[in-house]
Amino acid sequence: MKTLVSSMLCLLVLTTTLNTLKADPLGLIKELVQFNLVGHPVLHKSVEWPFDPEVGVKRSKQYQEVNGRLGEKAIERLGLGIDGYEQERLANQIARDQGHLNGLDYLTP
Repeated sequence: MKTLVSSMLCLLVLTTTLNTLKADPLGLIKELVQFNLVGHPVLHKSVEWPFDPEVGVKRSKQYQEVNGRLGEKAIERLGLGIDGYEQERLANQIARDQGHLNGLDYLTP
């Protein structure tokens, strides 16, 4: 099985090489060196990214104003839903939690 796969691969490479050799013999050598030894041209392209270290501080302050320091307001908003009945759910939760502290009753010893 291994010999069959390797022979098919060699045949594929040979036909590709022969087609390239017929078209441009120097192009074949160039491609062999470039893609096998040096690497694809995209790997050697230098890219610059604009970076501002102050953006993180600004966005952190904005996030904390909207969602709370640890995101507690965001979690509360997600729990209330986004279908237009947020106020009714909030009123039901307040009525349900009246007299409770973290799931515990005030009256229990």
